[in-house]
Amino acid sequence: MSHAPLPERLRPTTLDEVVGQEHLLGPKGGLTRLTAGGRLPSMVLWGPPGTGKTTLARILAEATGHTFREFSGVGGSAAELKKFLQESRDMPLFRGVPPVVFLDEIHRFNRAQQDILLPFLERGEAVLIGATTENPAFYLNPALRSRCQLIALKGLEPAHIQRVLARAWAKERDGEPEPPEVFEWLSHWAGGDLRAALSGLETWMEMPDADLESLQGALGGRMMFDRADGHYDLASAFQKSLRGSDADAALYYLSRMIRGGEDPRFIARRLMVCAAEDVGNADPQAFILAEAASRAVEQIGWPEARIPLAQAVIYVANAAKSNATVMGIDAALAAEDAPIPEAIRDSHTSTARKAGMGTGYHYSHNDYDREQAFLPDRLRSQAFYEPRRPQERSWRDRQEPEAAALAGRWETWIEEHPEGGELPLEAWSAELACSREALARAVAKLAQGKFSLARKLEAKPL
Repeated sequence: MSHAPLPERLRPTTLDEVVGQEHLLGPKGGLTRLTAGGRLPSMVLWGPPGTGKTTLARILAEATGHTFREFSGVGGSAAELKKFLQESRDMPLFRGVPPVVFLDEIHRFNRAQQDILLPFLERGEAVLIGATTENPAFYLNPALRSRCQLIALKGLEPAHIQRVLARAWAKERDGEPEPPEVFEWLSHWAGGDLRAALSGLETWMEMPDADLESLQGALGGRMMFDRADGHYDLASAFQKSLRGSDADAALYYLSRMIRGGEDPRFIARRLMVCAAEDVGNADPQAFILAEAASRAVEQIGWPEARIPLAQAVIYVANAAKSNATVMGIDAALAAEDAPIPEAIRDSHTSTARKAGMGTGYHYSHNDYDREQAFLPDRLRSQAFYEPRRPQERSWRDRQEPEAAALAGRWETWIEEHPEGGELPLEAWSAELACSREALARAVAKLAQGKFSLARKLEAKPL
């Protein structure tokens, strides 16, 4: 009986035996096209654990006539890698067909170690196949990335996993009836990781008097999170759910990060970023609550920190959304530098005042409604902050209409409409340079004791 683990015994030896990855291995798949001419380019296979990165590397090397040498970023050393590359360069066997150097966990090699490969790849003396669960954009040297095709693998679907489990059962327990409930549970429990599913099946086959409940107890809950793509993917899904106002999804991804052991301070920081970037001044309370949750996380830690985090997540998800704040600062950052108007330059010294600094400045507290130009001359026609939601536009509603001008229009209107009617708010708003909301507040004071005001809601067919 073989002592190799079941996943190793079931490792495919041809591309036909590989399940899933149709986007790579189908008739028009990326890997199919890359290797169609029998040539194997350098590549980095990037995807979740248990999706077949090592298997694909071995099969591709054998199918294209390359020898295969495996190194691991966990246990291997850069010195061993360099020695192999230098020795293989001078071997007659490799002069025609260079070896495939397979670097598992390539992200664990630092930038200097990755640089060892560059001259050998440049001269065509080796073909690199790297495997990583982490985003190559974050961990791979740009010079190395530019010399490799980036091949993204996907987590396997439950149907793919069940197909391999049935294949394993036929090989290991030929003639015995399959346990479909075990296959079903393992295919979902593994979360796309075929290696985990096969290891779970091997555990079940080795248990005396095994049943599904005992298997579930032995394997426990699978942690669907890692510090690689899971870290960034979950953070991305979390923030996008908040931005999309889906509180249920945001809570779900929060729970995934909590179960996966994410740093609660990281979660709190993402929450604060979302409250500022995606809610902003449409509901300023959102950032205050997110910041309070961040302080609570620091003070109480897990597991209680999940409660204030969840409270803030629910609030931010349900808050009105606006990206006017981030759009405003980004627009301002993109603007050109221009001279500051002399009226608002520093004038606290006599030298500055003699030079004309501060001349023409009006102290705003003496007359809040008096207009002044604060932007540089070249930028006075440019608006950086553009409110998008009524909650933000209410700030501009504070500009009240000129009282005498409005009173004149009001008196004229009630003389012409003693029976009342709909006020021409749009026209008055434009004429008096104020918002409808500010105008409505002022009219309410004029109408007090004479008229009752009512909102008009019109329904129009679609």
